Formats: sequence, C-alpha cells, structure tokens
Amino acid sequence: MVAIVILVIGAAAIFAGASMWSASRKARGWPVAAGTITERAVGPSTTTGASRPGRYVEPKVTYTYTVDGKPYTGHRIALTTNAYDEAQAKKIVDALPDRVDVHYNPADPSDAVLQTSSIGLAMLALAAGVIGIVAGAAMLLARTRG
Repeated sequence: MVAIVILVIGAAAIFAGASMWSASRKARGWPVAAGTITERAVGPSTTTGASRPGRYVEPKVTYTYTVDGKPYTGHRIALTTNAYDEAQAKKIVDALPDRVDVHYNPADPSDAVLQTSSIGLAMLALAAGVIGIVAGAAMLLARTRG
C-alpha cells in the first residue's frame, strides 16, 4: 500500500513539474509592457503548502500597465506563489523596482506576471517525482519477489 501511495505522489509531482515547466515556457514568450508598482506589502500566505497558518507570509504587490491603450492592474509577481518568513518576503518586495516589465498573456492581457520563470521549482518537482516513481517501483518489485 505504501509503495502505491509513493507511486501516486511521484506521478503527481511529475505532472505538477511538467505543468509548471510548460507554463513558464509560454510566459517567457509573452509580450512585455512597461508597468509601475503602486503598492507593496507582505500578507498572509495563500499557498496550500504553507504549514502552520500565520507563520508564513507572501510578498504582495499591485502594479499598473497599459496594453493597446487599455489600463490594467496586476498583482502576481510570478507564476507560482511562494510562502516565506516575514523578513524574506519583505526583502523580495523591497527589491522590486518602481518601474517594472510586465509580461502579459496576449490572449488575455489581464493575466500578467513580473517574473516568468518557475523553472527551478519545476525541476525540483520533476526530480522529486522521478525519485518517488523509482522508490515506489522498487518497493513493489521487492514485495513481489519476497
């Protein structure tokens, strides 16, 4: 039973990693508009992976940009949302310049991010998935031989 759970978790990690990789590749090809950060803050984490609610926070920004003469407001820094301790989240928000490049989805300009890359997280998920698949398969194989 444990082997099957590890296989399922490994498969889910591979799926998540591949999805992040694909989204990151698409977003890197999005057009860029000049934007201005209008608000910076640190707020409660909204990620499901953040254990112990209230302990972790995430950087929050509001920025404005214009596409084809139409103004937009964005809030996403990256394709994925990460939780940090308060000092690290504040450091991330403070490091963003007032003037930013906003990468927007040409099919839906309201879908925008400041940072398009989540390759590192995608690779981590893919590696964890492969390890889970190999470990789960090895456990199943050992069980059938024993």
